[in-house]
Amino acid sequence: MKHSRLILASVLIFLLTESGARAQTPDVLVLARVEWARAAQAALPIYAQLRDAAGDESALVIASRARLQSAGVAFRVLDTNARADDYVIASARQPNARADAAQLVAILHDDGKQIVARVPPAQSDALAILGFELQRLDAPIVLRAPSRVMSAPIAMPDPVIAAMIAQVKSSTATNYLRQLSGDIATTIGGSAYTLATRHTNSGTPIQKATQFAYEFLQARGLPTSYHTWTRCGISNRNVIAQKTGAQSPNEIVLVTAHLDDLPSGARAPGADDNASGSVGVMIAAEILSAHQFKRTVRFIFFTGEEQGLCGSAAYANYVAGLGENIVAVYNMDMLGYDQVDGPTLRLYTRAISNPGYAADVAIANTFISVVTSYGLSGNLVPILDQDPDGVSDHYSFWNRGYAGILAIEDDWDDFNDFYHTTNDTVAHINATYFTNYLKASVGTIAHLADYYYAPPVRGDWFLPFVLK
Repeated sequence: MKHSRLILASVLIFLLTESGARAQTPDVLVLARVEWARAAQAALPIYAQLRDAAGDESALVIASRARLQSAGVAFRVLDTNARADDYVIASARQPNARADAAQLVAILHDDGKQIVARVPPAQSDALAILGFELQRLDAPIVLRAPSRVMSAPIAMPDPVIAAMIAQVKSSTATNYLRQLSGDIATTIGGSAYTLATRHTNSGTPIQKATQFAYEFLQARGLPTSYHTWTRCGISNRNVIAQKTGAQSPNEIVLVTAHLDDLPSGARAPGADDNASGSVGVMIAAEILSAHQFKRTVRFIFFTGEEQGLCGSAAYANYVAGLGENIVAVYNMDMLGYDQVDGPTLRLYTRAISNPGYAADVAIANTFISVVTSYGLSGNLVPILDQDPDGVSDHYSFWNRGYAGILAIEDDWDDFNDFYHTTNDTVAHINATYFTNYLKASVGTIAHLADYYYAPPVRGDWFLPFVLK
């Protein structure tokens, strides 16, 4: 009898312990796809906004089944054991990319436009080289109407900004492009060096590339620094320089491009993707550094973009943590390829269903107004396009609630055939198109930063009378 009571007591203790453990164990998180409007309305933790090939919008949510059920939303579970840092959204850029990816990774979702897959950081390059643009899920995105650059339509060109635009020369842009893509040697640390690759994981070459960017910005009299980051299983550094605003220094305009490239071998010219955007930052810094603006302008070269926006995500999280008032992000990625359908380019904003849309459009409209007002209408044809997937570094800032756009060539109807290959060279850049794109970019940045006309000093008011 005593033995039976001991057994019964042991069973009861076991059951109580197990039930207590279950009560204390949090619900397992799942990765689920939810209709966009319902997910936003229910304030679920949304990690990405997707738009499929048919134009339908959905949200990627990481939450417990209990939370999804209590929200009263229909959902489809994509992964029953969610780990955000393992997921990528990959947009296919090559015809056979999807079929090839299925042999490499476990595809959780394919909507005809992009795939969602669980991809360890070590496999990022392999997926990108197949012809995908990658973005990693990070943290729940911020859904809010961000600070908005309120700029009136440009009624007539500003002569000072017109002079800045005129300073953009094809010869200078091509020279910088050749240096960055390894077509000719450059000078880094006082010695000649050829940038054969700028791959994020290349070791010495990417360190030399970031040093080149640092020295270039510093030589223009700009306070320059490195922002070191660790993310996506890798570590590297971004390069940052700043022109502090004369009137509203706490309002910050970011001028950005990714410096890194693909493929991962010893040679990766990356002339279009993305030496062209990096040259955009160089030209803008070179010209704008000689002028004063009301707002602060920050020039940034990111690394780790090709592995899933790693460097920009680290920096966006950093500035968001500081509470910085970034009013505009102008991100340049692939500005030089134009072979068919005229000088078309695209300006990407968030979807109209996103509260950040209006602030993005205000930035894009500034670009369009510059093209119209400064005599570039016949040379560039901007298309305003919504792309919630946003697979370039501006996306990292969208996710933290900041306004921004992607400035890019016509990447759908005239996509670069040499994307992510060793043939992405200066020879395939349309120099005229590229130069005009840079001109419009310089004008756009100058208007976003708001040129500062310093008031005359007191003695100047009386000088005419004294002379008279």
